[in-house]
Amino acid sequence: MGLFKKENCCLCGGKTGLLDKKCMSGKVCKDCTKKLSVWFDDYKNASAGALDAQILARENDAGLTKVYNFSKVFGEYGVILIDDEARKFVAFPSTANGLFGNQRSVKSIDDVIDLGPDIISFDQVEDFEIDITETSREEKQTVNGQQVSYNPPHILYMETFTLRIKLNHPYIKSVYIQLNDGAVQIHNIGRRLWTDPGRRLAAHLLDLPGLVKENNAAVFDNESLLHAFLRNKYEMPDYSYGFKCTLKNWDEIGKYQYYLAMAREIQDIILGVSE
Repeated sequence: MGLFKKENCCLCGGKTGLLDKKCMSGKVCKDCTKKLSVWFDDYKNASAGALDAQILARENDAGLTKVYNFSKVFGEYGVILIDDEARKFVAFPSTANGLFGNQRSVKSIDDVIDLGPDIISFDQVEDFEIDITETSREEKQTVNGQQVSYNPPHILYMETFTLRIKLNHPYIKSVYIQLNDGAVQIHNIGRRLWTDPGRRLAAHLLDLPGLVKENNAAVFDNESLLHAFLRNKYEMPDYSYGFKCTLKNWDEIGKYQYYLAMAREIQDIILGVSE
C-alpha cells in the first residue's frame, strides 16, 4: 500500500504527481497546468470550473493574436508586445526557455505569439510601476598582496529595470517584465551622488515636477535640458543620474538612459500619457 493517495487530474482525469498543483477541486496535472497562463498562480482559490474557463479563454486568445498588429516590441529578458491602436498587449516574464536557449534577445514576434500569450487590454491596467533595482559593491585594488580600498572608493552599481503592472483581469493579478538581460554595471568613482543637473534630467524622464526657487520661479526648463543632453553626449555633466561621467562608464550610463526611456515609453503608450 502506498504512503500517498493517488489523485486524478480534476480537469482532464489524467494522472497527477506528488508535486503537481492543487486547486479547490483537486490536483491539476502538468499537461493541464501548461495550458494555463504563465502569470496565473492563485490555484488555492480557483475551482476546476474557473480553470476550464481560463483554458477556453486562452484558446480564444490564441486565435486572436494573429489578428492584432503587435508592431511595438520591448524587452530583452522579459518581453512585452503592444498594439497601441487596438489598445492591447501581451507579455512574458522570460523568452529563454524553449525559444532561444540561453539567448535572451527577442528576434521574432511570431515566435513570441507561438508561446500562447494572454491578450491584455490597456483598460485592465490598474497600476503601472517602473522598478529600478540597485545593488552595489566596493571594488578594491591589490597592494602588497592585500585588497585595499581606492581613495576615493570605487563602487560598482548594478541596475535592473522591471515593469510591474497590476491588472483587473479575470485570472491574472499582475505581470512583471524585466527589460534588461543582465544588470547595467556602472563603475563609479565615489558613492552615487545626485547634483542639480542629474536631478533635472531624471525629473524630466520620470515626469516629476521641476525644481523651483523660494519665489516659485522655475530653476530649469525640463524640455530644453533634455534636448541639450540628446544633442551631444559629451554635454552630459558629471553625476547625471547620480553617476560620475567618466570615459570608462559612459557606455553603461547610456544603457541606463536607454532602459529608463524604454520603460517610460511603454508606460506612456499603455496609460495614454504624452509629453
